[in-house]
Amino acid sequence: MDIDSITLAKDIKNKFDYFKKQRQFSHIAKLITYALQVNLNHCNQQIFGYIPKIFREVELRKTPNKIQTTDLCIGEPIIYKIYYRSEKELYKIPFFYMFCYLKENSNKLNVYFQSANPKYKSLSQNEYDVSQEKISFEGAISAFSSNDISVISISDPGHFVPGFGSSYYAGSPEINFTKLISEILENICQISEIKPQNTLLIGSSAGTFGALLSSTYFNQKVNVLSINSQIFTYRQSHLMRFCFGTDEQKILLDKFGDQISCTHRFKQNINSVPNIYILANLNDNLHQRNYDFYQMYQQQFVTKGVNNQSVFDSYYGVEGHGRPEPNSLRTKIQLARKILTMKSTL
Repeated sequence: MDIDSITLAKDIKNKFDYFKKQRQFSHIAKLITYALQVNLNHCNQQIFGYIPKIFREVELRKTPNKIQTTDLCIGEPIIYKIYYRSEKELYKIPFFYMFCYLKENSNKLNVYFQSANPKYKSLSQNEYDVSQEKISFEGAISAFSSNDISVISISDPGHFVPGFGSSYYAGSPEINFTKLISEILENICQISEIKPQNTLLIGSSAGTFGALLSSTYFNQKVNVLSINSQIFTYRQSHLMRFCFGTDEQKILLDKFGDQISCTHRFKQNINSVPNIYILANLNDNLHQRNYDFYQMYQQQFVTKGVNNQSVFDSYYGVEGHGRPEPNSLRTKIQLARKILTMKSTL
């Protein structure tokens, strides 16, 4: 590091220490945004450490799907620790996390759904806690580096459960997790005056399985960027037996089809049909499933005079399950927002 870089890093650290002492979280967020643009990555890691832990944690116990105006902090990143009603649990975890950063003077919202990634390590239920500094909120960096985009990142405890991968969005007989998420997000849109049609739900694998299903529970149109979505989970026998007590496909679809199959759900009389952009890896065994679902969507929802848009796109990723490289994915997100929301800015 040269002298100018060292001086810059020290100046950022001094400001961070001051803002942290004063608990000026909105100033900290703006400082992180600045640091990400001008400072070296390893220096930012040394200065800020585990970023989510920096911000306030708000517990919601009584009404998980009803965030109040007093719980919403515009311009200040916060972590919501959302408990299920009636002391219910999923995978022996009574809550899930949402990282929420609603920007000032912004009417646009991205929602990132957490999903499995080879870099994640299996953690125990006890380790699923912000204080352990091991939970990753995808989309958080985007939240800081984009000036006008508000970001909500939904953390998926499912991929921390050894042996089950990113299965959390399937929910349970008692909890329709994707429906709960849609209720929370639509409520946030309402009280923050963000228009649902300007939102973009983004996820990979089980993340977009959750995003696609959640989008159908909105009362107004939203947009979905699906990256290698699983489309359905009923063929995962061990998972279905664990979540629902049976792996019989007919029983599962009859009783829980709206939770475990995008194809099944999209054939129902849903409130509002989302716009979808499906990004599939040609080397992935999910590619054909994604394409089959895209064709079904087109046949059922995309007709002349109907404002339902769909795009199917492919990329050459790693062998087997994978994602595009970050720069490539950023381009796809920009393209998806432009096409699906008819806006050219991100």
